[in-house]
Amino acid sequence: MENPEPYSSIAQAYDYILRHVDYTKWYEYIKEIMHIYCNDPVDILELGCGTGKFGAKFSADNYKIFGIDISLPMLMVAKTRAFKNFKIACCDIRNFYFKKKFDFIFCVHDTLNYLLEIEEIGQVFRSVKEIMHKNSIFMFDLTTEYNIERFFENRTTFYKTGSLHIEWNNHYDKKNKIITSAFKTSKPDGTIEYETHKQKIYSEEEIKKLLLEEGFNLLAIYSDYTFEPPSETSVMMNFIVEKKS
Repeated sequence: MENPEPYSSIAQAYDYILRHVDYTKWYEYIKEIMHIYCNDPVDILELGCGTGKFGAKFSADNYKIFGIDISLPMLMVAKTRAFKNFKIACCDIRNFYFKKKFDFIFCVHDTLNYLLEIEEIGQVFRSVKEIMHKNSIFMFDLTTEYNIERFFENRTTFYKTGSLHIEWNNHYDKKNKIITSAFKTSKPDGTIEYETHKQKIYSEEEIKKLLLEEGFNLLAIYSDYTFEPPSETSVMMNFIVEKKS
């Protein structure tokens, strides 16, 4: 069965596929960034919250956090973690609005790379700016071309979790800077589901220019969840910004 929506067929397997990711270490880094740049943060918003791993961790540490995502199947998994101070909603990160202002907004795990036009990232920035106060901080990441060429290009990976068999193929179009990930999920009843993810690689300069155009001050760019600047072998670029006063 053809299923065009990302994460429709693999949502239940997503956490298993990414079981190698150290979410605790990653969370501690995000929290450290938040405390370095924010004064007494209370209200937090995650864009593209997926299965809710970060939301659950922030909530367990007594922060009030709201997570939004466009994928209902992923949110159904997140719902199992949405207790205490963690709430979720189905929203498009390109066009959302809250009456309240948030102290810290973050968008990680290459969520913005799923937007295939730079104007779409501009739409996210405009939505984010509307829910920031003068001391709010926005943190987001973007994956790099090095990461794609080194770890994903022409790679096929197989997974088995529960009764699901998943095949993951990757191809990178260097000219157009598009990475295509094709997933084939075989279910126990013999049915097969296909879904395709596309992501765009953006340069540091493209994003810096867009931030300037959209009214943000760039506070820092870090590499790979460290406090080092990006290099030619960076896998992720981490941007820390505030809105211009």
